[in-house]
Amino acid sequence: MNQRALIDRITEVLGGLERVRGAFLGGSYGRGEADDFSDVDVYVVVANADDVPKCLDELANNLDKVQPILFSNVLPNARTIHSITKEWLRFDFTVLTQHEIVYFAQDQLRPLFDRLSVFEKMRPTAEHRRNLTADGLLEIVNEFIRVLGVSVVVNGRDDVVTAQTGTNLLRDMLIRIMTLENGAQPQRGVLSLKRHLTQLQFSQLTNLPALEATWPSVFARSKALAEAFFPRARTLAAELGATWPEEFERVTLARLRAKLGLDIETGVARTPT
Repeated sequence: MNQRALIDRITEVLGGLERVRGAFLGGSYGRGEADDFSDVDVYVVVANADDVPKCLDELANNLDKVQPILFSNVLPNARTIHSITKEWLRFDFTVLTQHEIVYFAQDQLRPLFDRLSVFEKMRPTAEHRRNLTADGLLEIVNEFIRVLGVSVVVNGRDDVVTAQTGTNLLRDMLIRIMTLENGAQPQRGVLSLKRHLTQLQFSQLTNLPALEATWPSVFARSKALAEAFFPRARTLAAELGATWPEEFERVTLARLRAKLGLDIETGVARTPT
């Protein structure tokens, strides 16, 4: 079975449940961005809030009618049942009332069936926002500097495995800054990183120095990550009017030069020390 057949089967099963008043594809299928590796996100619509727990029970009891299930669980939001079939196709059922589903936009969903005619009540397009504040940016920047500075401690303990973990944290913060500098985007799943990045950004990440369990490798990767991070983060800080942590950055980078011989260029002229 492929995803298209899975969607057809989901439509058939949900359509036979009286309490289910509508079903909409969300996620990548709802946006028209799905590929062969996308999971199937389905918003299941009920009439009223009282129907939500009853519908969740009904859906759980009918999962095997969709396909034989290898694994399923209810996610912490208590509204979503996540399932994996024995062919390792993934699908989610999220139960919403008719009053909740209308907060979505038409370009986020694709109707499978709509007995309450809620789709026509939705706004045509979603308003995508970057949702970035000066304080939010500085939280990322300060954590990047802190993790970078801890390199001295980890090196002093000769713990290169922990140092590798540290570079992964730095990389994740660089990725966060890259996605933020790209402005407003639709919300996508955690397995869709490439769609959040430009081709140049993705190339810069894939061309980072290889990470091996040696100090020269760790230092080379940390230097490359920092030199990609700081100019980007400073540009965002200027846009948001955020006060850059000049002293924290200066002291930390000076310590890295003195203790590790790690000379990081930030694109800003140094103040003589």
